[in-house]
Amino acid sequence: MALTVGQIVGKSLKEYGVPYIVGLPGHGNWSLLDAFSDPVSGIPFIQVMHEQSAAHVADAHYRVTGQPTCACTSIGPGATNTVIGMATASCDSTAFLLITGSAATHMRGHGVMQELDRYRVPDFPAVAAAVTKRNFDVINADMTPFVMHRAFNAMLTGRPGPVHVEIPLDVQVQQTDIDVQELKKRVPVGKPRADSKAIESAIELLLKAERPCIVVGGGAISANASKELTELAETLTIPVVFTWNGKGAIAEDNRHCAGTVGWPGSLPGNETAAQADVLMSVGCRFTDW
Repeated sequence: MALTVGQIVGKSLKEYGVPYIVGLPGHGNWSLLDAFSDPVSGIPFIQVMHEQSAAHVADAHYRVTGQPTCACTSIGPGATNTVIGMATASCDSTAFLLITGSAATHMRGHGVMQELDRYRVPDFPAVAAAVTKRNFDVINADMTPFVMHRAFNAMLTGRPGPVHVEIPLDVQVQQTDIDVQELKKRVPVGKPRADSKAIESAIELLLKAERPCIVVGGGAISANASKELTELAETLTIPVVFTWNGKGAIAEDNRHCAGTVGWPGSLPGNETAAQADVLMSVGCRFTDW
């Protein structure tokens, strides 16, 4: 059965485990919103009062559940309000899908519907590129199922992050016979393995240290490593301090938890880290080099 692009998107989101879509209706995404409420997808739409709120809600959903959800907005300056949420998600390695509308393909470059088209057509994907893992511009119906599973592949593999999909107004109602692609067959299996020599060196440092300290970031939470972290701290009797993103990685009533660290950190947390002769970082952000 032929489905519209909007129906394919909605059906894909539901089959990929997205519980709801959060966003703001506008002249550029009405057809998508109609499709989301269609029985083919039947996915709830939660309306917010500002596009930035939609991005932050989607970001928070992943932080709490580990499952990406979707934010959806119209085009133009309103869509740029999502950049703050995408930048936050990009920096903190959290994943969500942003879907924005776009001017109809035959009207691109005409400046309609508050279109951003000063340097390239369309311009918003260029705005979002710096704060997303991938950008997709859906220009025909047949590519929609492919784009949807590629978007989730990008969000969920490697370092998590936000992904942006732009869908022109006329493409939203185009139809295709290509059905939703099964996600579990299109996501790489297995996990990266740490370097054994690096692990041995780290163990040697920890065992020889007189005042070791573990610094925990948000990566420990997204990796579901709380149990292993707690076991390591208790086995080697090492104090643990955490960043704000790492809050909750170890129970704060655990006797090995020394509190927060950094510029908003606690006195015992910062003192413990400052006096350590070996610091072990778990799930903290650093520059790539």
